[in-house]
Amino acid sequence: MPPVPKIAKLPEEIRRWLHETLVQRAFGDIVSVTEELQEMLRQAGVAMYIGKSAVGAESLKLKRAAESIRATTEAARLIADSSRDDADARGEAAMALVQSEVFELLLQVREAETIEDPVVRLGLMSESALALSRLSQARVRQAKWRVEVESRVTAAADAVAKIARTGGLQPDQVAEIRAQILGIPR
Repeated sequence: MPPVPKIAKLPEEIRRWLHETLVQRAFGDIVSVTEELQEMLRQAGVAMYIGKSAVGAESLKLKRAAESIRATTEAARLIADSSRDDADARGEAAMALVQSEVFELLLQVREAETIEDPVVRLGLMSESALALSRLSQARVRQAKWRVEVESRVTAAADAVAKIARTGGLQPDQVAEIRAQILGIPR
C-alpha cells in the first residue's frame, strides 16, 4: 500500500493556503513557497518537513487540474457559441461525462488500498452511489425534455408546412421551410 502523501496530512488551513499560493504564483516559485510553508508549519507547531519535490508535485497536480477545467470550460463555451441546443443535447453529453467520471471514481474508491477503515470506505462509496443516482434521475428528466422539445418542433414544422401548402407554396419551398424549422441541413 503506497504511503499517504505528506501534503495530504497537512492541517486543512495550511493545505488551503498552499493551494491558493501556488495558484497565485502561477504554479511556480516552488523554492519560496516551500520556505514559506516550512515557516508556517514551524509557527503552527506542526512537526513535519515538506520538501521542494513534494511542493513541486502538488503544484503540478493543481496545474493539471486547472488546465483541464479551463480547457473543458473553453470547449463548452465554443460549442455553446456555435450552435443552438433547444433539446439540450450538450447538457445530456455533459451529464453523461460527469456520470462516467463519478462511476470511475467509485471504482477507484472501491479498489483504493489507502482507505483501510471500512466505515470510511463505505461512506465514500455511499456518497458516490448517491451522486450516480442523482445524475441518473437528471438524465431521465433531460431525455424526457428532449423528446418533448423534439415533438413540439415536429408539430410546429408540420403545422407550418400545412399552412404553406394551403397558401400555395411549391412543394420544394414547403420542404425548405420544414427543414429550416427542424434544423435539417439541405
